[in-house]
Amino acid sequence: MAKKKVLIPVDLEHESSYVKALPSAVDQARIMDGEVWLMTVVPHMVSGIDWRYAIRGEEHGSIKFDIQDLVKQAEDRLQQLAKEHVPSELFGGIIAAHGTIYEKIVDAANEIEAEIIVMAAHRPSLSDFLLGPNTARVARHARCSVQIVRN
Repeated sequence: MAKKKVLIPVDLEHESSYVKALPSAVDQARIMDGEVWLMTVVPHMVSGIDWRYAIRGEEHGSIKFDIQDLVKQAEDRLQQLAKEHVPSELFGGIIAAHGTIYEKIVDAANEIEAEIIVMAAHRPSLSDFLLGPNTARVARHARCSVQIVRN
């Protein structure tokens, strides 16, 4: 019988996205004799539309992004995070994707047939009573259970 899968999406730029949620995901995996899958999404980046969002090149404006390189860097960081925080006997794998964050999380959960998604409620800049937009969308659209861990 296949192990039950716990998917934990993390924002590698914000420790608050996993500092409490990752231990909770590990606990869920232990309880259900399952495995933890770590995931991150490199969001779409449109440069050059507005100077506040663009990364400026030296001569001709915005720098083009090598998305595959960014996804590979994300995979490496996920592997390190897993090594530091997920017991090897509970580690299922990593997923690094590129695209719309909530869509990629829901797609990954469906693809690996996750039993549950465990994710943080918000970034620290939002009020305590709000869910971040990606967390709210995942909770609405996921086929599996979603555990939202508050900071």
